[in-house]
Amino acid sequence: MMNFETTLDEITTPTLDEHTPVDDVEVPSTEPIPDQESPTTAAARVLELAAVTADRLVADAETEAESLVTTARESADAIGEASRTEAQEAAAELARTKERQTAELERERTTALSGLADEKAALEAQIATLRQIQHDHRSQLRDHLNEQLSLLDAAVLEPPAAVAG
Repeated sequence: MMNFETTLDEITTPTLDEHTPVDDVEVPSTEPIPDQESPTTAAARVLELAAVTADRLVADAETEAESLVTTARESADAIGEASRTEAQEAAAELARTKERQTAELERERTTALSGLADEKAALEAQIATLRQIQHDHRSQLRDHLNEQLSLLDAAVLEPPAAVAG
């Protein structure tokens, strides 16, 4: 009877690439069991071959899964970096737009205040002119009224000729 270690050394493992379907795995043909090999030993060989094949397939699947995870992480990192860059560019553009609008509003404010200051100065000059005209009219009116009062006083002081009599 053969021992278990000797049986493992004799097993030839079929080679698989990453994309070989499980159905396409080459399994050594089942040869008639030699007379010296017991059914238990043959079952152990088949079981060991199935275990080796399963281990290899699991290892291949784990390798492929790690590759997919790595690719997904790299893609996510690239998308995240692109999003950050785009957000920074948008923020910078908003800041530039804000500065331009602030400068434009400040120019418009300065222009409006300058126009109001000019208008205020013109109105104050017009008010001064009107006050001067008012003062001159009052003076002329006062002078005219005083002159009229003096003429009345002079006329009242002389008695009328027809009334004396």
